Amino acid sequence: MNNNFIIFLFFLLSFLYSQPDSQFNPFDWVQYRKTGSINSISSSSSYIYLGSENGGILRFNIFSERLDEPITKAQGLRSNSIKALHYDYNGYLWVATPFGVEYSITAEGSWRFLSNNELGIPFNSFVHQIGESEDGIWINAGNLYYRLDRITGVILESMAVPNKNVVWSSSTNSYGNEFSSLIIDYSLLDGWISDLESLINPNGKKISITTYYFNKMNELWIGTEEGYFFKGDNTMKTLKPFYSGLAGDHIYDIEGKKYFWLGGKLEGRSDGISYFDPLTKSFDLYLFDETINMDRTSIFSIIEMKNKVWFSGDGVILSYNKKNDFWKTIRLSMGNPRDQISSFIYIDDHVWFGSYNGLQTLDINGSIIKNDILQFFKNINIYDLAVKNNFLFIASGIGLYIYDIKNNKIFDYKNFGYRPNDFLPLTRNTAYTDLAYNSRNIYAANQSGIISFNFRNRKWSNAVDPSIFGGLKVKSMAIEKDIIFLSTINGVIKFDMRKNFMNIYNYSFIGEVNDMYIKGRKLWLGTSEGLISFQYK
Repeated sequence: MNNNFIIFLFFLLSFLYSQPDSQFNPFDWVQYRKTGSINSISSSSSYIYLGSENGGILRFNIFSERLDEPITKAQGLRSNSIKALHYDYNGYLWVATPFGVEYSITAEGSWRFLSNNELGIPFNSFVHQIGESEDGIWINAGNLYYRLDRITGVILESMAVPNKNVVWSSSTNSYGNEFSSLIIDYSLLDGWISDLESLINPNGKKISITTYYFNKMNELWIGTEEGYFFKGDNTMKTLKPFYSGLAGDHIYDIEGKKYFWLGGKLEGRSDGISYFDPLTKSFDLYLFDETINMDRTSIFSIIEMKNKVWFSGDGVILSYNKKNDFWKTIRLSMGNPRDQISSFIYIDDHVWFGSYNGLQTLDINGSIIKNDILQFFKNINIYDLAVKNNFLFIASGIGLYIYDIKNNKIFDYKNFGYRPNDFLPLTRNTAYTDLAYNSRNIYAANQSGIISFNFRNRKWSNAVDPSIFGGLKVKSMAIEKDIIFLSTINGVIKFDMRKNFMNIYNYSFIGEVNDMYIKGRKLWLGTSEGLISFQYK
């Protein structure tokens, strides 16, 4: 068989295998994760590319000095762990992960994959540096260097020492005294300092340098073990810090409208709470091991009030005073000290919260408020709460209930409002697991279907048949006019209730969806794989 045909066939198969879903633009889906260490840095005329251990490729816009959307598995990469990267003079972006080498003609999507086995890289080894010469792309995989064809990625030769002049992007190394000579003439900004061996953040924590890089403008860029990176200013001789990424990858709850508070499962020593600006794509982190008065706990639910934000944990509430920038921990007297608070609602200076152990009410200072209605739900699993027009809707393990706040009365939904003749009550399963509402209706999810209540005519209706979501437990919903998003263990479903048309999204990078929120043209998802946005319209 003709060698040129073999190369073309290999090129085509590699392209097809790694091509992401063609119905989407490269950044219709975006994944934000905990960054981890910065392992490699490269640059183009527009971007600084930073390969991270856990958060994919960060893209720092040189002109706006802001971070644009990261490149992750959502764009088609095989892994979010980036060991090395290089932007070549043809405009291709080359990336090394634990599984092999990938490259993109657009430096965004349509990734082509070369496995470690195809490259002949030994087991338990990986590429840790990428560069280029005039006649090819070079990769360093431990004791061997490989020269690849810059168009097809085919191996042209391998050797112990490169026989060409190679321009390398940065890699992770132990720099020793070399680092101190690099920054001795620089001043660090925003409260950071250096002891010439490591960097020290404003909270006094030492952070090691993992890599450094000089771009074509001879600007110094530094990456660290905690995901922070620094831009050197040659004129002012300053190093300015930047960061992009979550405190933890497993997100349980999203709270906020303009900005997002994010909390989730406690997984590592530096986990905490994230504050995210969707417009600038910037993050502020409140880490448990660096913040006073924050107990280490998973965060299950969040509520933002005028001056405070509450975060529910294992038998505690973390309270943040926005005005004074101050944290404190409120300990709860509950039947189970590790009882998880599933939902918060703020009503008339009182906070109602549901848990596996029932329904309770607190004042703004965290003191328990007694209410006879609460006894009805004692030891009952409360899945979700929603308030609208002075009615508190309660999704519980024993059914759907409505509390009339003004008249202090509780109703089973079957005895509330009007039920037209064509309405079919849900009887096969008593548990209601999620609530969502828009200006017209509130929706309640049950494995037997989703029902809705119209606030104007006070009528109930059957909104979504269980066949749409397979009769599975609905973990989260989000509503925009006639479009409803549902999450189950099988992924995310987008269903047009008027046109009776659905789409299913079960890509592996989404993971388990715990919460959803619609903001503008985007659906935001809190998942076991991080914070994900989907531009659905």
